[in-house]
Amino acid sequence: MPRPLHPLPTRPPVPAWKVLLPVLLAGGVGWGAWHAASRPVNPPAQAGAQRISAAQDWEALMRFGPRQTGSEGLSRSLDWAQAQFEALGYRVTRQALPDRVPMPVQREAAVQVSGPGGPQTLNGEALLGVQTAEQTGTLVRLPPGVTDEQLDGLLGKLAVTTCPDGPWRDLTDRALNAGLLGLVIVNDCPRPPAYSPLGNVALPVLSVTPGVGRALLAQVGREVTFITTVRTQDTPAWNLIAARVDAAPEVLFGAHLDSVPGSPGANDNASGVLAVLNAARQAAGTPLAGRAWFVLFSAEEQGLLGSRAFVRAHAYPLRHTRAMLNFDMVGVNAAPLGIDAHPDLLTLARRVRPDLRAFRDAPTTSRETFGRSSSITGRSDYLPFKQVGVRTAFLYRGEDPHYHRPTDTTLNPALAVDAADLGAQLAQAALDAPWTPREPCGITGRNCQ
Repeated sequence: MPRPLHPLPTRPPVPAWKVLLPVLLAGGVGWGAWHAASRPVNPPAQAGAQRISAAQDWEALMRFGPRQTGSEGLSRSLDWAQAQFEALGYRVTRQALPDRVPMPVQREAAVQVSGPGGPQTLNGEALLGVQTAEQTGTLVRLPPGVTDEQLDGLLGKLAVTTCPDGPWRDLTDRALNAGLLGLVIVNDCPRPPAYSPLGNVALPVLSVTPGVGRALLAQVGREVTFITTVRTQDTPAWNLIAARVDAAPEVLFGAHLDSVPGSPGANDNASGVLAVLNAARQAAGTPLAGRAWFVLFSAEEQGLLGSRAFVRAHAYPLRHTRAMLNFDMVGVNAAPLGIDAHPDLLTLARRVRPDLRAFRDAPTTSRETFGRSSSITGRSDYLPFKQVGVRTAFLYRGEDPHYHRPTDTTLNPALAVDAADLGAQLAQAALDAPWTPREPCGITGRNCQ
């Protein structure tokens, strides 16, 4: 049976491009509108924000109390600092640290002594940075000013000492390096000891009260057992980054916002926070604002964790950073304002302030490395930047008697402003001076700057 014939089309089909073109145009317009609407913008600068003084900043910040990582005081301080930067017209982002910070929530410790009347337990407190551990050995006594020669021959012993000279961490490092298996410090110090956390020690190190210490000292020469029980809780932490939209970190102003547990952290480091805020106020509305980042780091007291996370996350823009300026303990005149800086920046700083004191910051550890590591040193948040080749300048007024103590309650806002003034002048000098950006290292490691 023959198939029916279909009528020939009266019009040719519409070309595909005539259908797709309007769709593409509509999509492009829609994408452009969405991109424009979602693009970050600078917050409007608020009237009077640049007139806030460093003294007013400190009055606000001191009300939050200690700012240890994970505390309500640090959380409120972050909110307050963000509001100050946004009022100046800077866009603020919070960088969450990729690894939560372990903070101790339980630090129990005990010394077990066997005697004619049965076992006796003397209770104390594990030092910060100690792990859960247990060791048994003969108890020896160390004098407060024990020398390295006196520590020789004590391999495998447990030791007790009264309030030592200098930071407790220094004595602990020397004692454990000499082969001691544990240490008890009798806290009969005339004033609270400086906060000096140990470096993740796997041996029992603890402190006891003077009363417990007297009972323990009576056991010298006998076999005892030191026990530490430590439990930590992982705590989130954030860096605060303030910058104008599209601003490159050609210069970076930084300070750590956190303080040690139990300390209001006036000089260490509310003073540095005040300096960074003051520098941001000076830059607001000027060309410097378009070439600078202002960063408040977290978890500095736990081992520069915030600045290390920042450097890892911002490796590419940091290739174009001419100077990283770090402010730490600039509010108490323990010594004239000093600088530990890259030679290029030190030359520029002395042009700005010819009588500026130069110093070299202490190394992060006193342990001998036998040439296995570089000589890059430092104890504050500029160190991770130095380690990737960024030129840094550390502004610092020396260690005052209240360092890392609950008595760190006062600062001079004018000294923080003076440090900020120097920082702003140094930043501008670095921007004006000839400079070649660092090139990334090749796969062979050659041509690295």
